[in-house]
Amino acid sequence: MHEDRVELEHYIGVFRRRWWIISSVMVLTLVFSIIYYIKAPPVYETSTTMLIRQKPVGIFGTPNYQVVSGNEMVNHTLLLKSQSLMKMVAENLPDSALALSGLSSREEAFRRILSDIYSGRIQIEPLRNSNIIKITVQENNPYMAYYFANGIAQNYQKFDIQNKKLQVSALKEFVEAQLKKMEKVLKESEEKLKEYKKKHLTLEISSETSALVEKLTDFEAEYQKLFVEKEALKERITLVQSRMDNQQKKLLETTWESILPLIEDLRNSLAELENERSRLLIQGFSKDDPKVLSIQKRIDNTRKALKDKVSELFSSDETPDPVGNIQELLKQSILLKIDLAALEAKEGAYKKILEKYRAKLESIPDKEIELARLERERKANEKIYMMLLEKSEEARITEASEIGDVILLDQAPLVKTPLKLPKTKKTIFFIFLGLIISLGLAFIVDYFDPSIKSEEEVSAILKVPALGLIPRMDGEDGLLYVMEHPDSHVAEAFRTLRTNIVLSSPKEKPGVILITSLTTGEGKSFVSSNLAYSFSLSKKTLLIDADMRKPRLYQAMGVERTPGLSDYLSGELKKPPIVKVDGLDFLPSGSSSPSPVELLDSERMRKLLIDLKEIYDVIILDSPPLFSVADAVVLSARVDSMALVISHGETPRPLLLRAKDQLTSQNNLLGFIINKVNIQREYRYYHYYRREYTS
Repeated sequence: MHEDRVELEHYIGVFRRRWWIISSVMVLTLVFSIIYYIKAPPVYETSTTMLIRQKPVGIFGTPNYQVVSGNEMVNHTLLLKSQSLMKMVAENLPDSALALSGLSSREEAFRRILSDIYSGRIQIEPLRNSNIIKITVQENNPYMAYYFANGIAQNYQKFDIQNKKLQVSALKEFVEAQLKKMEKVLKESEEKLKEYKKKHLTLEISSETSALVEKLTDFEAEYQKLFVEKEALKERITLVQSRMDNQQKKLLETTWESILPLIEDLRNSLAELENERSRLLIQGFSKDDPKVLSIQKRIDNTRKALKDKVSELFSSDETPDPVGNIQELLKQSILLKIDLAALEAKEGAYKKILEKYRAKLESIPDKEIELARLERERKANEKIYMMLLEKSEEARITEASEIGDVILLDQAPLVKTPLKLPKTKKTIFFIFLGLIISLGLAFIVDYFDPSIKSEEEVSAILKVPALGLIPRMDGEDGLLYVMEHPDSHVAEAFRTLRTNIVLSSPKEKPGVILITSLTTGEGKSFVSSNLAYSFSLSKKTLLIDADMRKPRLYQAMGVERTPGLSDYLSGELKKPPIVKVDGLDFLPSGSSSPSPVELLDSERMRKLLIDLKEIYDVIILDSPPLFSVADAVVLSARVDSMALVISHGETPRPLLLRAKDQLTSQNNLLGFIINKVNIQREYRYYHYYRREYTS
């Protein structure tokens, strides 16, 4: 609780010391906000929306898996903010748009769009719980806002259509290439069959052989279809992976390896079901037989379970994804790999069927086998050719009808009425900003200010208490201020200081007290003279000016500098030349001496202080500053106690740290006195309690 109070007092102290910084910054902030409202250009806002739909596009029954998930919406948002799209928008701006928007070139338009994206003047955000993305543009020119908003939406729609057509085109090209190959193979098989029949005119195929060939042909056609589908899937995988860099491809391999153990059981089940289906087909069951259909249903369910498992793994973030925006590419690749694995399992099952039926043909006569083989090849090639022809036409139709996944819902309108500035919110924002800046600046300045600002700082370093706080007196010498103003708050402060010294002294009488400071200008002579006068009101007191280099007290006392202490210590006088000023005994510093340290460290000085202690209750020595000369260090060994004068807000903290060992070496440091305190600012409670008491 005490620590909290000290911390609070520290903050309050910073506010009071740096009020001018806080008030100045606050005033500047308010002035800036007023200028902002007067000078701020009008802002025009317009917006457009687009729907991102799920549209599985594919050939051979394999979809593109572009599911509109949360990650996919993030991907769309990132693409909408990409530099490539912004460049596309700028390049496609019509000349009239540049003129109306006040833009000199498309390069300037590109830079402006990028600047708006980074500054937040262009906002692109998906609407919550929907597949809709909203594009909002704020600009100082209404035409610029209009063309930017619609340009982003329209160009992204074009980009999406081009991307989808690219995928379909790649598959179409693959199918057409396979179709050309198959056309050539079909012609060759037809020619071979024709030549063989010419050569063996009487040869006929038995009905049993014909049925066997028919089945084998169907299975071979199905096998070839699976092969083509498998190659098409490989093309799809290559296309998806072409959008990845090397690091992302390595990530794909790592992800696939991490997923494999989790789906191994389902993959094995799928392979077993395909083998079981092939066994039934070998035994003569048709594809429409209930047993075959039942297994086919289990195969479909297993494939669905595999894909659901992958989707679950991606949605639960169990897959590594350090790049965030490639999550959907990884998912597409994994799902395509699963489809490929399923096709390979099915292909393997059909291969076993073909081997079985080809073995049955071995029992047929050679000539009949050759004719059956040629007939089978022709029929199988014909079926494969027709299948490819159908898929080629399907690909052409899909490519021509592709409209992409992006549907523009609303065109951004041309808004010519500027937004009304939310003045209340803006004003609060400016005030809050000014407060934060001013407080931060105040604490920074205070932190880097090396001067002593509180008694707690000094106590923490010297491990001694504060004996008193002396108020600042601007424009006055004040060496005898207490004598001239006995009822002032300064006089009251010295009376408090006097009481604290008496209570802190280890002996019955305070004895000899050395008053010193770290540097010049901290007010030690002021403290010495006024403290001595305060003591003289109730105790027999002697004030000694021990500063032989720059004495000041003799002028305030209205006496001559000589004869004085130096004259006595040098042996020129038999008795110390003590004078009385308004009830206070005073010993001037005396004549200038070439070696004051030797005089102050002499046996004569030691004996003088012993003799004077027999006569006086209190003897106060005003010495030179600690860091100026060695006089104060020498005197500290001769006195009963010592008090250090600290100038509030002026004495450097590093200097006090350096002086710590010297001050504590004699173990007679009674405490410290903080001088020049701005009571009004730093210690207002002082005035409050004093006023309450005196009233």
